[in-house]
This record gives sequence, C-alpha cells and structure tokens, in this order.
Amino acid sequence: MKDHPAPSPQDITIDEALQRSLSRADIVAGTESLPLNEASGRILRDNVKARINVPQQDTAAVDGYAFHAADVASAQTPLEVMGSIKAGHPYSQDAPPGFAYRIFTGAPMPKGPDTVAMEEHCQIGDDGRVIMPDGIKKGANFRPMGENVKLGEVVLTSGTRMGPSEIGLAASIGMDHLTVASPLRIATLSTGDEVVEAGSSEGFNEGRLHDSNRPMLASLLTGDGHRILDRGIIRDDRQALTCCFEQALDEADAIISTGGSSTGEEDHARPAIEAAGGNVDFWRLAIKPGRPMAVGWINGKPVFCLPGNPVASFVCYRLMVLPILTAMQGGINLPVLKLPLASGFSHRHRGDRTEYLRARVDLNTDGEQAIFIHGRAGAGVLSSLTGADGLVEIPADHGHVNEGDRLNFIPFRERGL
Repeated sequence: MKDHPAPSPQDITIDEALQRSLSRADIVAGTESLPLNEASGRILRDNVKARINVPQQDTAAVDGYAFHAADVASAQTPLEVMGSIKAGHPYSQDAPPGFAYRIFTGAPMPKGPDTVAMEEHCQIGDDGRVIMPDGIKKGANFRPMGENVKLGEVVLTSGTRMGPSEIGLAASIGMDHLTVASPLRIATLSTGDEVVEAGSSEGFNEGRLHDSNRPMLASLLTGDGHRILDRGIIRDDRQALTCCFEQALDEADAIISTGGSSTGEEDHARPAIEAAGGNVDFWRLAIKPGRPMAVGWINGKPVFCLPGNPVASFVCYRLMVLPILTAMQGGINLPVLKLPLASGFSHRHRGDRTEYLRARVDLNTDGEQAIFIHGRAGAGVLSSLTGADGLVEIPADHGHVNEGDRLNFIPFRERGL
C-alpha cells in the first residue's frame, strides 16, 4: 500500500483531492482477452502494433481514371482507356505510360500510374478516349501504402478506453481479440433510515424516500465497464455500516456509499471507515454540490462516501470517483473537456468553492451559443439532470455571474456525438 497524506481538516479543491487519491490508487484490475466485438468501453492493457500497412498497397481514393501524370503535364492529351480495376482485384498486367486505366474507389493502383482523376471531372470523347481535367496535380486521389497506418506502428496505447473508432482501428489492422482490464468489483450501498427500495410500498409513505442513488450509480458503473456488488440499504447505525464495509471489501475492489458523509449525529460513514481499520484522507470538497464527500482507504482499497443528494452524487462520481477507478484499471485519465462559452444567465455565487450547475447550450439574443441554467436549483433535484447538456463550472474566485461572462461548459458524454 502506498504512503498516504494526513487527513484533510478543511475543504480541499477537486484537483487536490484527485491528486491525493490518485497517488494511492494502485492498478488492481487483472486482464482478460476479449473478442473485438466485446471490447467496447473496456480499457486496453497492451499496446497494439500494426501487423500490416493500411492500406496494404497503393489505392485509388475515388472512382475515375488512373494515369501517369507526365502524360498530361502540358496539354489535355486524350488517353486510350485500358482495363477496369475494382476493389479487391489487383491489376496483374503491365500499365505503361500513354494509357488511362478505369479504376474504382479502394482498388489497388496498377504499377506505374501515379494520379487518379475523378470520373465526373473527365471528358469522354466519341472515340472512347478520356481527357483529364486541367490543372490536376501529380499524386491526386492517390492513397499510398501505409497512409493510414504503417507496419509496426503503435496504433493504440495501453490505458486507452476502447470506443467505436478504436474498435474500428483495431479491426482495420486485423485484430480479432484484445487484452483489456478486467472489470472492477464495486460494492454499492445507500444509507439512511428514510431510504427504501425504489418501487416498494414503503416508499409511498410520508417521510420515506425511494432510493434513486443506487440505481443511478449502477447505471454509471455499468456504463464504465464495472461489476456491481449491490449491498442494499444500511440503516443509520455505525456498527451495521462498519460491518457492511468489512464484509464488502472481502470481495470488492472499492466501495461507493451514498449518504451519511457529513457531520450530523446520524452520519456514520467516516467513523465506520476508521472502525473498520481504515483512514479518511479527506471529507470536505470545495465544490457545490458535493461538499460532504469523504474518501477513505481500508486495507489499500478506496471507500467513496458520496453525498446523499442525488445530483451531488452524480457530480462527485463523474468528477472524482471515475478518474480513480480508471487509474485502478490501468487506464489513461484524459483532461475533462471544458468549452469556454458566454453565460446567458445571472447567478449569485458565494465564491468560497467551485460551483457546478446543470446547464444547456442554446442561442442567445445575438444568435450565438451561450450557457443557460437548466432545471430547478438544488443538490436533491434529480430532474435538473435530465435534459441537461452538461455542467457549467463557476470557479471559486469568480464572484457573482453576469450575463456575458465567459465560463467553462462541461458537456455530458451522453449529449456528445
């Protein structure tokens, strides 16, 4: 287990919190070989080198006519058309100068010709000969061997999360299996006497809450390629929570709990970590929503104690938990995409912590894209997440927000292309 810093006595920034936790996050996920069509969303654990050139030979980029550029360098010289070359059917005959060769997109270039004219730019004479367009440059519409990928090139780096384009690239070099990180086993649980299973009859009684956090976290974790170990709902009891933590870590790589991470008499998350033999790195983030989040470690395994308010849980998972789980799988954490846009709203901001508001992007009165607040305010208003395009980040030192202020917009991945 790595050395750890002393627990935080006050609010810390999200960047500092991440740095502290990432410094302790060991790679714990094993590896497995998966068929290519099952590797989407998984983290690559070996560099992938190209075993072939792509394309494997010179090819035509368009339908048209292949020819030697020197044949038409000085005038519109009509050329007799020889043969027809289709994709997957190499031209086995000689291709001497003075002729044009009918060719189709993706077809291998015959040996000798170095340029392809698009068929719609060519003229066909009454005698069947073809006249190339004026000004066509040598090498036009000619894809050289290895233009996309060269033999031996590292095309995918270990730690890459496999998406559709990465899957396609691996397929293009002939890969049918990939070595990826095994899923992490994540124990999830909610806390609180008022929390009941979603859909249960109890949930319709006064003073009760249907548990939205566990289903939401299960969706987030499954989408990130992890295995869920559902530990249910733990009542407001320190001993019960301590026992749950201890038992969960017998088989889990990490725990995510929601609720009970603040300073109230019935908030038992931090004391339970310590009672289970662990330590708490920090328990107050300088963000809104999400301040009462704690991260602790028990026997080298992280315990993430998220706020009970569902919006805060969502924000903390995406900003704080996901990068640590990615590191534990040997993954590369890319910087969060932040797009500077003009604010289309005004907002009173206290300035003691960074604030993340649910937002959408729309056109302002000048017809330019701007950020607008979406939904009702409040860390417990889960409906404000649905339909939002992302989060708008208001830095701690910004002060009150006025229309036109430049702020960073963080798009949700679900709203991307």
